[in-house]
Amino acid sequence: MRSHPGLALAYFACVIGITMVVASPVFAGISLAGAALAALAARGRAALPGLGASVVLVVFVTAVNPLFNTAGSTVLLQVFGRPYTAEALLFGAVLAAQLAASLLWFSAAGRALTPEKATYLFGGAAPALSAVLTLVVRLVPAYGRRARAAAEARDAMGCGPASAHGMVGKARAGATVLAALTAWSLEQGVTTADSLAARGFGTGRRTVWGRYRLTVRAGLAMAALVALLALVGVGLAAGAGGAQFLPQFALPAASPLVAAAWAAWAALVIAPTLVGAGEEALWRCSLSTR
Repeated sequence: MRSHPGLALAYFACVIGITMVVASPVFAGISLAGAALAALAARGRAALPGLGASVVLVVFVTAVNPLFNTAGSTVLLQVFGRPYTAEALLFGAVLAAQLAASLLWFSAAGRALTPEKATYLFGGAAPALSAVLTLVVRLVPAYGRRARAAAEARDAMGCGPASAHGMVGKARAGATVLAALTAWSLEQGVTTADSLAARGFGTGRRTVWGRYRLTVRAGLAMAALVALLALVGVGLAAGAGGAQFLPQFALPAASPLVAAAWAAWAALVIAPTLVGAGEEALWRCSLSTR
């Protein structure tokens, strides 16, 4: 999204916070669906492996939870002499949906809040935090590239993990790649520290440059965000986020206020998909008029 970094940060903080705190089947299901749609809209087919892993996570947590939590009055079967209840199964599904949705939203936030935007947001107030966040974001992809390069080089020499025999040989080959990565990371850390010191990092207050401006569009988006959050908050206070799991499962009564809160939450989580679709449509229209 080509939005202001502050708006993106506020949006993802609110969505992730509500997703993690409100243990409601309706809120968790809507959040998971919105996060999946946002991933598909942003990455297309590249998002399918991550979504598949989310489905596996949801199924695993849902199925395993009744093995540890035997509370509930509706016994489906006996597993090792312990009751496997429908209420524990539903509660595990809600927890799994919250976990999967939170992971997907964190991934979306990582794509939207690029290192440039993080530096713009925190560079003036907390330059050390901004530098650490930027380095951490860059570290994982760089580690992956270096690991693949080292493994391919050793495979070409005939001493890589693919050419090793037995578990001990494969472990030694992997340890050699890990040692190379460790040495590279230490060397890169020293180089980065020297580079920051040469640029005067930490000697005084930094000046922050950014090409982001608070436009009318950003103001309208912030107003819409506040209005939807207010409606969701009022609905949560009225019990829209509640759910009874014990002794039997039951959802809150669908009053007009509860239904409005659910609708506002759905509109909130689908906002990135709608904004991305609108920007894509405008871009295609601009190309067609050239």
